[in-house]
Amino acid sequence: MRQLLLFFSLLLTALPLFAQDVILKSNGEEIPGKVITITPAQVTYISAAEGRSDTLQLASDTVFLIRYANGTKEVLHNPAAPMEPVMSKEEAYTQGRLDARKLYKAPGAFWGTYASTIVGVSYGGVVTGVVVGATKPKPQNFIVPEAKLLHNPDYMAGYQKQAHKKKIGSVVGGFGAGLGTVAILEAIIILAVFSNFT
Repeated sequence: MRQLLLFFSLLLTALPLFAQDVILKSNGEEIPGKVITITPAQVTYISAAEGRSDTLQLASDTVFLIRYANGTKEVLHNPAAPMEPVMSKEEAYTQGRLDARKLYKAPGAFWGTYASTIVGVSYGGVVTGVVVGATKPKPQNFIVPEAKLLHNPDYMAGYQKQAHKKKIGSVVGGFGAGLGTVAILEAIIILAVFSNFT
């Protein structure tokens, strides 16, 4: 009986030696051992290599995952999903304006004002231009490089402001193009009338 108790006590003290953590590095290398501490800079562990019991360190950014002896896992560094820098309010606002300058289009504002200027002989264009220019662009018409930016209020404020300016610019452009077309048509009519008299 005494030998059986001694055997079980040795078995219970040896179990922690068999249960070990596994450190999986970003390059795919697996390192068995016992993790002691994890800091933002390094992972400290006791090596489980045969004949070694020294304490070693690894840079935290080289460690992808730690699989603990109890079955839990902890991801330290995922190279497939790099950390994205967080934009300040000013940066988000400025980025929104820059993206609106490049990506926002308002062809309806241009062509609507152009057509109403021709049909309404300039006064229709003024009325349409004022109404279209006064309405702010709708966010569902925004074209952004990443959908998550639509949830950033500072980015959206900058985008909205610049998109509205572009929309007003399209209205002015449509009105000017409409006036130019009307002037050309009137010149053609006047030339046609005078050529009949000569």
